[in-house]
Amino acid sequence: MAWVDRPAIDARVPSVFEVAGWAFKDGVGLEAVQVTLDGKPVSRAAYGFVNRGPHLYWPKSTDPDHPRIGFRAQVDASAFAPGRHWLGLRLHGRDGSVEEWSETSIDIHR
Repeated sequence: MAWVDRPAIDARVPSVFEVAGWAFKDGVGLEAVQVTLDGKPVSRAAYGFVNRGPHLYWPKSTDPDHPRIGFRAQVDASAFAPGRHWLGLRLHGRDGSVEEWSETSIDIHR
């Protein structure tokens, strides 16, 4: 499970912006969270910030890292053309799995 809190869906962002949210993987936890733009990796997020909210909705989650499931990343999208792009997450489980998470649209402006 994962969610991007910032930026919001369809947000207008500068070419350098912050991505923040939470992610977890039941049973094994996550080794890494990558941020993607149009399917290409653009940043590796810092992971392990306290976020208690998701556990309230998924109290049966068995991710060993709860409540340290928050992430933050700085994205430099200056190599991307202005306009609409797709922001996504690539979750790397401690079991070796890699999962692409749903993308959301953003509008890069200069």
